[in-house]
Amino acid sequence: MAVRVNRLNWVVIGGVSICIGLVAHAALMTEDSMPKAPVYRPPEARGLRRRVDGHVRGIDDAILTLTVLAPEDVGWTTKAQPSLYWFQSKSVSNEFELTITQKGVVKPLMEAKLVGVTEGIQRLRLSDYDITLTEGVEYRWSVAMVVDDQHRSSDVVASGAIMRVKPSSALLARLKGAPASELPTIYAQEGIWYDSMEALSQLVATRPQDVKLRELRAIYLNQVGLYDAAMHEMLLANPSGISNAPAAQP
Repeated sequence: MAVRVNRLNWVVIGGVSICIGLVAHAALMTEDSMPKAPVYRPPEARGLRRRVDGHVRGIDDAILTLTVLAPEDVGWTTKAQPSLYWFQSKSVSNEFELTITQKGVVKPLMEAKLVGVTEGIQRLRLSDYDITLTEGVEYRWSVAMVVDDQHRSSDVVASGAIMRVKPSSALLARLKGAPASELPTIYAQEGIWYDSMEALSQLVATRPQDVKLRELRAIYLNQVGLYDAAMHEMLLANPSGISNAPAAQP
């Protein structure tokens, strides 16, 4: 459960409170190689909500949360084959189906099956399935956990929207020669959610024990209301439940 209090979000789980800053303009480490917390600037006025989250009460009366790591409206990418990320709050042995559909087209562009997905943030590389997105086309992608293969209406489904756009000249200029540590911020400031998320997650993957990078990803996820995924990252960074992340700036 997430409750907004002034400029901060307090997330309570199991009696432990975790404070996550919505936006951080200062680096979380003093080293030059540590990126600053990306601040996502949506490229357009917010339209209808596209993101759908999934919840189900499962084993031991625990609630499984399934969430695509996407903004509420259409998220942008400049890549033909971006990576897509989702979060699930617990490990399960169920079968999962990942689907990508083009707006206005019935037949899916992609259908993939996975079994036994672990807790945490997951990644799907479109290049692994030879799937290419067309510029200017809106796609919906979804992750479905199959609860009963005889009654698919009981599936737990999370979905979001993505569109490939042509990178602007300003973005290309900023990217030229930029180190990997600056890419999450550059993409976020230009409104390119998926590329920013991928760049940040690649940094986390190369340094999985770096708690500061996980805090950065938690702050970024929190900005678009992905509180469960953000909370998971903060707990990994701070098992004691006490956050060292800076508060939001005025």
